[in-house]
Amino acid sequence: MIEKKARPISILFIGNSFSYYHSLPKLIARFAHASGAGDLFVDGVFRGGATLKMLWDDGKALKKLYGRDWDYIVLQERGRLGGIIKDGIVHAGKPKIFATYAARFDKIAKARGAKTILYCPPAFIGIGLFDDAKKLNAMYATVARRLHTEMISSEPAFTLALKERPHMSLFEHDEHHPNPTGTYLIAGLFYRKLFRKRISHLPLESYSSRSERIPKNPKVVELSTADARFLWSIANRMK
Repeated sequence: MIEKKARPISILFIGNSFSYYHSLPKLIARFAHASGAGDLFVDGVFRGGATLKMLWDDGKALKKLYGRDWDYIVLQERGRLGGIIKDGIVHAGKPKIFATYAARFDKIAKARGAKTILYCPPAFIGIGLFDDAKKLNAMYATVARRLHTEMISSEPAFTLALKERPHMSLFEHDEHHPNPTGTYLIAGLFYRKLFRKRISHLPLESYSSRSERIPKNPKVVELSTADARFLWSIANRMK
């Protein structure tokens, strides 16, 4: 997907805490550099709990989008498409609103020569609602097909990982956000999608951060070789 260029490949992330927790963009860039696949310049417009509509209306994402020639734009809608959990019942958001604003961002990205990637976060999985996670993934896939864009599907990867290692910790205590180990898996999925390479070796480290701004020096979290290799194998089995 990515061809090496003289300059770093530039990627703009537009999303919420699913995209900025544990410095996901920076971890992807580290994987790319450490493996020799290429150098990435990553930046993002993030807001905790935001939908793509909120980020569109705010104007900051559009300003950033127009401020540079980006190679890729990563769009991530609020978990559960903006829905909430109330009294133990999951209330999903409206896929039509997600589709509308994903299309608006994608139209501008394409007009400026960038490619769009939709990132479907592993929502629902941490609380054991695997069927809802599949539905969310299917909604993203439908939008991706309509827009003719690439997609990062975390649902099948997390489902497979927890099936094979049910006691592996991939989520924060809130059972909503991926922890540094879960973020490591997501970064591996991005690496596979961007470079079309099987993972044979990556740094045995993730990050720990909850900053909406991509930190220069996030706290490093070490993974065991066994855990890292297992997560590589999961990422390698994804399409």
